[in-house]
Amino acid sequence: MKAHIVREPRCVLLWRVGADTPGYDALQRIARANKVRLRCVADGDLGALVGDLCAGRPAPDCAPLLAVPDTPALILSGMRHDNGELSAFLDTLKTAGFAVPVRCMVTPTNKSWTLAQLLMELAREHEAVTGKAEP
Repeated sequence: MKAHIVREPRCVLLWRVGADTPGYDALQRIARANKVRLRCVADGDLGALVGDLCAGRPAPDCAPLLAVPDTPALILSGMRHDNGELSAFLDTLKTAGFAVPVRCMVTPTNKSWTLAQLLMELAREHEAVTGKAEP
């Protein structure tokens, strides 16, 4: 019997990151070179599951009315950390002048969270690390 290996979609969800973000052109170029799809997510996507957003599925028709942080974030899916792929991707972004304060990987646990839940957790972790709360 063969093991069934599930490969996560190669995607980066972009929260509060857009064409006006410094280094955005470099992000697009580096994503294309690494065969990673970029998907901008916004308030209307807050009720969607992270795994569904990465897979390209549409968000539900209604989003929760929650106050979530505006801190820009990259949510990365489908890149391996054990072979250096993830680190190389992030290092290339940094060298190209693209930086955001919050980055995370989609995990088996958080892919079933809503985008709102993930952003709230990321804000708590960011505050714990930096000692600065979201304004």
